[in-house]
Amino acid sequence: MRIGQLASLSGLAAHTIRFYESKGLLNKPKRSINGYRIYDKDALQSLSRIQCAQRLGFSLEDMLSVMAGDGTAQGMDHDKMLEQLDMRLIEVDILLGQLSRQKQDIIDFKVRLQKNWDQGQCLQVDEINQLN
Repeated sequence: MRIGQLASLSGLAAHTIRFYESKGLLNKPKRSINGYRIYDKDALQSLSRIQCAQRLGFSLEDMLSVMAGDGTAQGMDHDKMLEQLDMRLIEVDILLGQLSRQKQDIIDFKVRLQKNWDQGQCLQVDEINQLN
């Protein structure tokens, strides 16, 4: 299939597919006589894996390290993939903790602002610094 059809089936723009190809995430396609890229059905599967990895928050570098080999599921390092998923879970837990603290800081700041405004005052520098 040509790149337009692959783009349509994958929901990705043609330039995105070419970008993934240039970064080594997608195998180089064969070329037709007139120079058009000709992709096989495995390209659609590879793009699906790339989109899944992006939804899970993996970087292109992470994907490259896992998708070593021939770019197919058989060429993937399964142990490395599981290790990357475990590391990503740890990152997500850290982010959730940071966001939870930030949420509480916002709530506290809002309460303090409202209290001061009800008293006709603004927050003073030392009060703002206490919130950090």
